[in-house]
Amino acid sequence: MSGVILSLGLLPQHAVAAVADEAARGVELHRKGEAVLVFRRPDGQPAAGLPVEVRQTAHAFRFGNVFRPRHYTNDFYRARFKELFNFVSLLEFNWGQYEPEEGRPRLASRLDFINGWCRDNGLDRFYGHMLVWTPQRQDNSGSLLPQWLFSHPPEQRTAQLRRRIEREVRDYRDVDIVWDVVNEAIHCRRWGAWDKPGWVDEPIPEVVPYVGDALAWAHAANPQARLLINDYRVIPRGKYRQRYAELIGRLQQAGAPLHAVGIQAHEPDRGAYWFSPEEIWEACDVFGAQTGLPIYFTEFWYTSDPGRTITGSYRQGQWSPERQAEAIEEFYRIAFGHPAVEAIIYFGLTDADPPGYPNVCLLDEHDQPKPAWHRLRRLLREEWTTRLTATTTAEGEVRFRGFHGAYEVRAQEGPASWEFKLDLQPRGRGRWEFILAPGTSQPGKSK
Repeated sequence: MSGVILSLGLLPQHAVAAVADEAARGVELHRKGEAVLVFRRPDGQPAAGLPVEVRQTAHAFRFGNVFRPRHYTNDFYRARFKELFNFVSLLEFNWGQYEPEEGRPRLASRLDFINGWCRDNGLDRFYGHMLVWTPQRQDNSGSLLPQWLFSHPPEQRTAQLRRRIEREVRDYRDVDIVWDVVNEAIHCRRWGAWDKPGWVDEPIPEVVPYVGDALAWAHAANPQARLLINDYRVIPRGKYRQRYAELIGRLQQAGAPLHAVGIQAHEPDRGAYWFSPEEIWEACDVFGAQTGLPIYFTEFWYTSDPGRTITGSYRQGQWSPERQAEAIEEFYRIAFGHPAVEAIIYFGLTDADPPGYPNVCLLDEHDQPKPAWHRLRRLLREEWTTRLTATTTAEGEVRFRGFHGAYEVRAQEGPASWEFKLDLQPRGRGRWEFILAPGTSQPGKSK
């Protein structure tokens, strides 16, 4: 399917099926690995006929949702997040919210959340949204750029920005965090163009310098940090996809430290546009396969509002909770099947506390699961989670093909039992040996 361009419009069913089939093959090929488990007695002899249970406990793929500071101590929110997600999108890193008073960044509470509840619950991968965003000084949700910045002369503001980027990246150097370094550069005025409207299509050659500088400053502050840029309305064909591809290409040609491509999957029409499978796959080819960079779907949602009309040329009619569920499942299947995709962040957990747009979350305004929640749970926790029971062969082996991630292995023989752990990563075939010593509970030895 890669490289095959289908005419968009009302896609024929065979074209939709072709993309769906390619994605299903991609899940099997790219999201799973071969595992061979060998069980031995303390004397080295194979343990034949041994009952074994294998249970996946975590995914290597990043399935994310959002946390704002107001959610850090919300027990209901935290519990629901843990049911489905393993990747934390940390919102309100935008400058005005993170440092509303000059010199007083909101560092302590965020690190307490990361090093406390998150790590205690096995959540150790994060997305930092965002370091640079230039459209305006203030909106109803709080300052996008801090008001105090504009008390400094214009010639000093770039130096302030550099200090801000370097400080944040240094402060979180011990956290596995992927940074949204520059947000929506193809839609916003470039840094320093304060006489222009906040939302304007700047010429790409004029955008490249400030984006490249921001990436370079972040990289210098922590060379191990993973950095991306992030933008919207780039899944459908059109000028914004072309503009984004041009920006990424120019940054790569200039040697900028760009490690991933962020794509916001809610535009056009703020969740009312139903992306066709071909559009999703083609965008993954353009921004992933052709750039050599992994893709992070950083902000994805569809609406469930029956009062809104489905837009785009793929589907027709009105949205509903059931159609939202269908569209979300389809998107996850296509994106998960493309080898370039590394993360999908659903942007909103509950309509009782929405991310700025109504009726786009997975729980309703009463915090009850929508059909989309149930569909996603079946997909992530059942279909895409590996569990099996088996009996070892005469050679003491159990073989399986499972989704990449962390596993617990339990072996039982009469009253004796043993527990082991292993990590099946995207490195092809893996072999682990386990010794059935008394009281054993240990990680497997990969061979």
